[in-house]
Amino acid sequence: MRETAAPVSCIICEDRHTHAANNHYMENIMNYTRILLSFLFVLAGAQAAVPETPEEMGTRLLKLSDDRPVFERVKNKITLNIYSASGELKFRKSMIMGAYTENMGKPNQCEKYISYFLSPADDMGNSYLSYNYKNAPDEKYLYLKGIRKVKRVTGADQKLSFFGSDFTNGDVGKPSFDDWKYRYIGEEKVEFRGKKWDCHVVACKPRSLKIRMNLGYSRRVIFIEKKTMLTLKMDYYDELGINSKQLRLISFTIAPNVKGQRVYYETGIEMKNLKKGTRTELLMSETKFERATNIRPEMFTTEYLTRKWW
Repeated sequence: MRETAAPVSCIICEDRHTHAANNHYMENIMNYTRILLSFLFVLAGAQAAVPETPEEMGTRLLKLSDDRPVFERVKNKITLNIYSASGELKFRKSMIMGAYTENMGKPNQCEKYISYFLSPADDMGNSYLSYNYKNAPDEKYLYLKGIRKVKRVTGADQKLSFFGSDFTNGDVGKPSFDDWKYRYIGEEKVEFRGKKWDCHVVACKPRSLKIRMNLGYSRRVIFIEKKTMLTLKMDYYDELGINSKQLRLISFTIAPNVKGQRVYYETGIEMKNLKKGTRTELLMSETKFERATNIRPEMFTTEYLTRKWW
């Protein structure tokens, strides 16, 4: 039998219908895509427009300050000037201090410090070691020549005076970042060397009752200079919420570290006891950085608390 060919006009009609359907389908896809993209842009804009909460902003600012570039190796002499409430210099104590930053710039960074008292005679031989970790609790050790024993600083030992000064054992070194909750509370100008500097103001509260009791502080208020992220001032509030102490920056220096990063390094700070009226200056001199030091990583152990490393 002969096959009958389909009429040409039918084939053309079918092609036209198919083409029209395809065009309609593509238009729907394009419209849907435009709607989806518009929604995503609106959503992204809405998210960008949502401001940080005070807690988020405070945490971000303190993290920026905590993550400032540091030196890998430092060596200097430290002088503690301890003044009475009448302003009289009661004691002058000197130490040699070495610092080494392990895993610099990495999440597991650890800043290590070792100090040895050179004078007065009653303190000569006492020493101090600390490990300030980025992602773990800090460790602090004291060697007291009177008992010839290395003592780890734990618990309420942290709120005891650091060798008769207005600093406590917990004040010496960097506060552990994860021990605190942060909240941005505004801006304020702080005087430093005769000039007013714009600062962020962040309130910090201990994350637990245990931390609060061990350190003896219910709150700290930190004044961070906006450009350098240096702490120009810090107010400490005791467990009753009374402003009991105040730290202020006296001096700093600027130098590059081994990575070529610009480092702002505190060379002088003062701690005032607002209840007693006493104050202590911690001043650094003969400071050396990086290759100019003879700092070795193996020095930062409890065994070196009784050995001459400098």
